[in-house]
Amino acid sequence: METKLSRTDLLMILESLKYTKYTFENYQKYPSYEYKIKRVNEINDIIIKIEDLLKKL
Repeated sequence: METKLSRTDLLMILESLKYTKYTFENYQKYPSYEYKIKRVNEINDIIIKIEDLLKKL
């Protein structure tokens, strides 16, 4: 069974990821600055992938 995401689904995911990124950027209790940057970069990478998918629709 294949599940397809609609443009609306992807936009919702993108919005959620942006809030997640904001939360990661503002969280103060990471073990280190490097860890914080790693987490923010992970979210950025996913945001870029979703934006690329949206461009193809």
